[in-house]
Order: sequence, then C-alpha cells, then structure tokens
Amino acid sequence: MGEQFLEITEKREVDAIIARVAAEVATARAKADAAVEKVNVAEALGRVAAVAVFSALDVPPFDRAIMDGYAVVASDTFYADEDNPASLIVNGLIFAGELPKQSVEPGYCSGISTGAPLPKGANATVKVENTAEYTEVIEGEERTKVKIYKPVAPGENIMRVGSDIKRGEQLIRRGTTLTPRDTGVLAACGLNEVMARRKPTVALTSTGNELTAPGETLEPAKIYDVNAQTLSDSVRECGCTPYFLGIVRDDIEEISGKLGESLEKGVDVIIVSGGTSAGVGDLLPKVVEERGEILVHGVDIKPGKPFIFGTIQGKPFFGLPGNPTSALITFNLFVAPLLRVLSGRARDYEEAKRRAGKGIKAKAAMRIFSDKGRNEYVLVTIGPTENAEEAAFLAYPILTGSGAITTLSKADGYLFMAKGKEIIEEGEPVEVAVLTELPRS
Repeated sequence: MGEQFLEITEKREVDAIIARVAAEVATARAKADAAVEKVNVAEALGRVAAVAVFSALDVPPFDRAIMDGYAVVASDTFYADEDNPASLIVNGLIFAGELPKQSVEPGYCSGISTGAPLPKGANATVKVENTAEYTEVIEGEERTKVKIYKPVAPGENIMRVGSDIKRGEQLIRRGTTLTPRDTGVLAACGLNEVMARRKPTVALTSTGNELTAPGETLEPAKIYDVNAQTLSDSVRECGCTPYFLGIVRDDIEEISGKLGESLEKGVDVIIVSGGTSAGVGDLLPKVVEERGEILVHGVDIKPGKPFIFGTIQGKPFFGLPGNPTSALITFNLFVAPLLRVLSGRARDYEEAKRRAGKGIKAKAAMRIFSDKGRNEYVLVTIGPTENAEEAAFLAYPILTGSGAITTLSKADGYLFMAKGKEIIEEGEPVEVAVLTELPRS
C-alpha cells in the first residue's frame, strides 16, 4: 500500500498555519505567571531575559589604575623627558584589592598595580616602563624615589568610577538571549540571579516496531533509534527542555497512551517521529484525529513529505517522518521556528524563520540534480574554495541519500531547489542554511 495523505499542502501555507498557532500559544504563555522564573546567573547561559536588567552600582566602583606603575599628580610630569626626567618621592605601594593608606601630594607618588584603587590626590598613572627607581638620602633618611621619563595627562592610564557602567544603566534588554558576555556583565555588577523566561517543555516519542534504544542489544531486523537523540538535542538548541518518553510499537493503544502521558506532564509541545505517512502500520494520524485536530498532513517538499501538524488540547503537535534526515529537516523548517517563539528567542514565527534562514553564501562544487515538480532540500557539506576572489565556500551535495545515517552526520546544512528547477550548475552561487555553527574541518 502506498503513502496516503489527507492533503498535500504547499510549504508557505504550512508556515502560515504554524505561525498562527505559534502566536496563539505564545500569547497564552505570556499571560501565565509560570512563564517566568528566577535563574542563577551561573546557569543563565542561553536563557531569555524576561525583564530588563539595570545596574545598582557604578563599574568600576572607584577610580582605578589600568597599568602597573606610579599614581601621580599629572602636573608633576608635564615637562619630563629622557634628558630631564621628573623626580618624585615614593610614599608607598598600593595593590589590587587594598584600600590606599596614603594620599598623593605634589612631589610625591605611590607605586600602584593594575586594578588597584587610585589614592586621594592622584589623577593619573605613569607606566612602570617609563620610570626608573633609585634611592636618595633626604634629611638623613634614605628614601625611594622614581625618575619619570614621559609626561602623562590628567586621567591617563586610569579608569574613572562609573566609566564602564553607570548606576542605573540598562545592562540587558528584555528578550535578550543571554551570552557569556551578558552573564559576565551581570557578574561585574554583582548580580547572581536574573528573571528569565521559563524554558518551554517538549515531549518526544519515537514510534516503530523496528526501533531499539541505544545501549540495548540489537535483535535481527531491528535498528537503533536515532531521532530520540537528534531531536532532543535540536530541542535544546532552541532553548527548550526535551522529555523523551520512550519508544512505542506501531499500536494504537500504545501511541494513544504516550500522547496521554505527554498531556499529563503538562508539556508545551508534543513531537512524535515515525508513523506519519498513513500507510500500513502508520497509525499516528488516526490517533491524533481521535485526540485533537490535524491541520496539515503532507507537505510539498522532499525530503519530509509525510509531515503532520495539528493541535491536541490546544498544544502544538508535530508528527515528523521516521527517516532521520527527513525528521531533522522538517524540524528545522517547521518545529524550530515555533520553539524559538515560545522560548522568547524570536518575537514571531516569521522572525524566527528569517534568523534561521540566514546562511552561508557558497558555490555549487558540482552539478546538483532535483526531482522535477518537487520543492527539494539538498543536504550539503561545506568546504573552502581555493580562489580567494570567489565565494569563501563550496557546497558539495551528499550523495548517500536521505535514508543513510552518514548523510546526517556529514551534513553542514542544506540548500533549497524550488520545483521547476531541476539542475544547479557547477559554480552557480547558492545559499546554504546551516545545521551546525561552523563547517566541519
């Protein structure tokens, strides 16, 4: 029995349907108090700030030296040069983390280390490499003095209080996905907690009599479940928390039971891989129709034609093909944008798709063929070009086929061939939507 679909839908219509549901669910989440939580900054990387964050203090909180050297009154050095250095009495040393015990008056200076507070009276720091210490007996007492060979201006080689961050200054905008730079700024201002959007939760189930969990003994006619791992990690990349509920056989009661378990957990999104094409043994469409509504069953792309989208008790439901390559491509095209909206990483579905669609400009390394009349996504690996004047990368189509696991492991991204375009010529400019941050070495 061949594949059967409720109706093959054009991709742009699928996007419009998912965008509408994403907006409805995101609006409902935004109204819920549970959508926000307090997070330790040490665990905030990749989280989305729920509110703007402002500094409660100046950074630095005091005038500080940015060079090892001597804290001086700048006017004492104005006429210093190699032939006629300024000579100042050293009245002590100041180390980082210590409060100065002395002040600096004209004719005096203090040795100072990088990061140490500037003593009262000083308004500049002379770099140590522009000085030379010596001793001199003054009024019967041996004193340490320093020769200064280059003048400094007021404010030179110091950071004034609040010159980096001022009290009340905005540190983080609402909706920012926190990077290591952001968490570093929060730490610099003494903050150890931040209000963040709660991570959406996603239930994942793999279906198929042929599937075995990695780590278990592989019986004859069985294969290991790939999608559980790739989809769980893809969910994490979108700023969400995956819950893998296990593998179920091609059985209506088992599949229905897993959907019920997903609802009991209160997850935000439900994903099932496998059993989507409505052929013999593919029972997922029947189960979804019993519990909810199927909005899309079949999309005009290759790979990924047997794709399902719908809602179950108001929750977005995705049925992805069991083929690992097809599952990953449909995840990137349809699931990831919705998850980015729910996690707060994008304002809406279209923005999420625009961000994801920004790819690498490359040239086809060889002729690439497509099926006539199908919108096709061709997985490619990226390599450098030898001609520096041309595009920086070459796109090599992966010829092992969408059913091969090595196709997935070798892929850096994919390029789009619209129906009606049967050939991309060698050397033709293409844009590759990346699956990984950087091309493989």
